[in-house]
Amino acid sequence: MAKLNVHGDDTTLRSILDVLPTEPERQWRKGEPKEAGRVYLDSGFEVLIAQAAQAQTLSSRMRSYLAECDSRGVSFSMPRIVAELQFELQGDAQQAASLDLSLADLGVLGEMGISLSVAVREGGASAPISA
Repeated sequence: MAKLNVHGDDTTLRSILDVLPTEPERQWRKGEPKEAGRVYLDSGFEVLIAQAAQAQTLSSRMRSYLAECDSRGVSFSMPRIVAELQFELQGDAQQAASLDLSLADLGVLGEMGISLSVAVREGGASAPISA
């Protein structure tokens, strides 16, 4: 699965949502309750970019989605905005999960102001890796 998680101030988020290629899967507002009696410290949204079993499909769809964002003028490198691309890979004892991103892919993420988080699930457990 590949998901884009963005949070920050309301005005900037609205300007991003106005030109984003897809509707968010989930949105929240600053001060709304979340789990364990806590509240969100800022507003945000999540966009599902791809849900696929193969990592190559995830990276290909990520490239297409970010290219569409770029063509629409979407950037997450604005002050008071935090964006993270989250990959969740499935692995098992017979085959290791892997994700190949080129230097160009990493450059695009950096230019757009997006950090990267990768979690590998094996038999229900998850091991996060962040960059």
